[in-house]
Amino acid sequence: MRNQVGMLLVLSVPLVTGACLQKDTGHTLYLSPDGAVAWTIDESGAFSDQQDAGQRFAEEQGYIGPALIGAHVAAQGLQALGPDGLVQTQVLRDQRPYHVVTTASFSRVDRALSRMFKDAGVRGTATLEALDHRTTLRIRFDFRKEWPERENAGTAMLKDVDNLSVVITDGKFIAGGGFDVPDRRRAVVSAEWLAAAEAAIEAHQEIELVLSWSVWE
Repeated sequence: MRNQVGMLLVLSVPLVTGACLQKDTGHTLYLSPDGAVAWTIDESGAFSDQQDAGQRFAEEQGYIGPALIGAHVAAQGLQALGPDGLVQTQVLRDQRPYHVVTTASFSRVDRALSRMFKDAGVRGTATLEALDHRTTLRIRFDFRKEWPERENAGTAMLKDVDNLSVVITDGKFIAGGGFDVPDRRRAVVSAEWLAAAEAAIEAHQEIELVLSWSVWE
């Protein structure tokens, strides 16, 4: 599902674009049963495909230099969401192709997502509800009106999403409206939902994602 989720939302948010590295970026949300989440951004295989050696060097140093001090785009984006504690950055490879992993923890996944939507100009809401032995995350996107233009760490992080998955740390997923949950431990946005979301954009409608889990068998 390379670049599908981020590109879908980017189509609806006017962004200022520029040169960028070639890299694979995966977002994994490690979800606890109570709704807390550790958000990890894995950027691997990063390199510049600029033909000019000077431009290639400048572009790559513009990426790895800030990463070495935890000031790159992924870290700035997570920091903007108001994490609990410090944003942690691991540079696993400091030579091209680069590999950087960035992680931050949040007490509630819905608040982190809502903050990202607000900062990025996405007309969306995220709510978390616990009932009996089931907890449900509900994400709603509103395409009825044009979304405002944004240029900040949140939009840069959103634009960079290639693959997005949610991993439950305990228990299992028991329902997934818009998600595929093949092994009940990991959920990814389904191809069917992405197609429906594209149709919702064209038709100026609302659409939602729903994910439920339980620690009970």
